Parts: sequence; structure tokens; C-alpha cells
Amino acid sequence: MKVSRENCPVKPLIGKMKREKIVLKHKLQRRESVWSNPNKSLLIDSLLRGYIVPPVYTISEDGVQYVIDGVQRLSTLKGFYNDEFAISKKAEPVIIEGAEYNIAGMKFSKLDQVVKDELDSSAITVYEITKYTDKDVREMFRRLNSGKPLNTSQKLTPDMSDELSDAIFDIVSLPFFEKRLTSAQLKSSVDQSIALETLMLCSTNKDNDFASFSGKDKENFIEFYNDKVEPEKIEVIKTAINKLDESLEEDVKIPKTSISVLCFAAYRICKDKKSFEKFALKVSEFLATYDDNTEYKTNLMNGTNSAESVRFRLDYWRNIITVKDLKNSRLTTLIFCNNLYKLIEQFCNHYWKCLYIACNLCAILLLLFFL
Repeated sequence: MKVSRENCPVKPLIGKMKREKIVLKHKLQRRESVWSNPNKSLLIDSLLRGYIVPPVYTISEDGVQYVIDGVQRLSTLKGFYNDEFAISKKAEPVIIEGAEYNIAGMKFSKLDQVVKDELDSSAITVYEITKYTDKDVREMFRRLNSGKPLNTSQKLTPDMSDELSDAIFDIVSLPFFEKRLTSAQLKSSVDQSIALETLMLCSTNKDNDFASFSGKDKENFIEFYNDKVEPEKIEVIKTAINKLDESLEEDVKIPKTSISVLCFAAYRICKDKKSFEKFALKVSEFLATYDDNTEYKTNLMNGTNSAESVRFRLDYWRNIITVKDLKNSRLTTLIFCNNLYKLIEQFCNHYWKCLYIACNLCAILLLLFFL
């Protein structure tokens, strides 16, 4: 692993982000803009006063730098240059070359040109990592974040194999999560947690039971599944989630505790080739009557991640998707007709073959008789 260090002025950093030479979205990172406005304001204020700010760490791939630590700092700078927020109204004036300039309550476009130039030329240290392995990157991420308050999903990310990490990243990139989760949930990586839980349920069978979402059980699943990722299964899961998304109204929000089991149920419907239209009606009915579903909601009071609670939700939806009326009758009819056609074809082929042999035998007998 090779690491280079550079003090980069802010203006070129903004330019690189606009040209996508620096990319903030990386599978190991949290989503952009987690910081509150006071924290954002403090970063801008610190740069204008020449205070040291924490560095940014990137990995370089095909001429593009992917940020693995420092997304909040760079996204804050990008947002400020786009006038997305203002500096705190309580901010003291800054002194530049002996002159005092007011910055309180101002967005970037309202700053004096001298202040803009000062911000443009202020620098952030950027570490660029090249000649690395994926293991190097994961270990770097783990060490950089060892003292930060990450949630369970974020802590588990570095323990995933490249294949599993890529699968989770592919799933959470689907439009479903942006539409069905709140911004706060997305910032807290709830989407990654749901994707992992969905994989756990889709991998549960008579030999392996992953119907428990405790931190330890997730660790055990990751260790088990790291070298068992099935690309075909991931594609079916993605198709199922997309179909689930398309079947719901745009503004429908799903209770967080039910998303992973719904994704699992959708996966089973697609895998077993059952009627998704009928399943979608069941989902709509469930969501419409959710507040009155006393038994279901009472179960959640016992702890949403416990084996008992997860098993209840899993069995609840298993019972729904195994009922007879969810079978795809059209597909069943087509299969029956196809099998019947093959049977008739075999019979006809056999019949005509026998008739042909019989005719030839008769012809031979007639020839022998007349000769």
C-alpha cells in the first residue's frame, strides 16, 4: 500500500468534485451530509480563520479518488459553495490582511470577494492511497473509525468480504430505499441493515437459521456468508425489491421493522414464480390495516431484533405467501398445456412410426404373394 499526502486548496477540491474526480459515494462510507448546520458552519469558520481541520482519506482507482473518510467535510464544502446553508448568525467577523469582514448569517454568494478568495485558498490535507488491496482499505476504514460512534451496520461493514460488500451496495443502490426510507434513516445506514437482514432471511433454511437480527447474529452470518455469495440470488432479490417498489404508491412508507421481511416475501414470490399482483394486494392490505393489527404490533414490543420477534414476522409472511390463491394460475396452465402437447406429439410420432412399419410389412407380403 502506498500513501501520498497533499495540502489541497478548497477551490480545486470543489472543481474535482464537480468533475467527479473526487467521488463521495463509497460502499464503506456513510451517506453524505450527516452533519447538522452548526457543525457545517463551524467547518467553514475554521477554514476562514486558518484553524487545522481533520484530513480527508481517499483511495485512487482509474484516475478517480473515492473518499473513505472525510465525506462530511467535503460534502459540507460542496453544499456551502452551492448556497445550501449559511454560516451561523453568531459567527464573529474574520480578519484578513488586517481588515475585518462580517460573515454571520451569510451564504457563500453573499460573502465579500476577499472572504471568498480566502476560503478558496484555504487548504485541507488529503491522503491518497494507491497500490492497495481491498483488505488494506477495510482495515484502514476500521482504524480510522475506531473512535467514532458508528451503528451496528457501519461497524460490521469492514468485516464483509468484497463479494458480500458489493452485493449489499448493489441492493441499497435501488430506488426503493431512497423512496421508502426517511433521510434520517438513510443517514444512519438503515438501508444497509435492511439489505443484510433480507439476505439473512433469504438464506434461512432447515440447515441454517438466521432469523435473528442481533449484532452477534449478524456477525455470525457475515462470517458464514462471506464466501457463499450467490450472484443469481442477489439478482432475484433486486428484481423482487424493484417489483415491490413498483407495486406501491409513491408516498407509501413501510414500517422499518417490516421492510426486510417484505423484501424476503417478495423474493420468495419471484423465486417460486407465484403471482406478484396477488402478493402486492396482500402487502397493500397489510399496510392499510397496520395500525389495527394488534397481534403483529404487540410482538414488536418484545424487541424487534430478537429471534422470537423476527421468527414471528417471518412466519407471518410465510403463511401469507404459501396460501393456494397466490399460485400463478396462468403459468400453471401454460406448463400443463406444454406438457400435454409434448405427450400428444410423442403419441403421434409413435403412432405414425408404427403405421409406417405396418405399411412396409404389408407391401413386402404382397410382393412375396404375387411373386
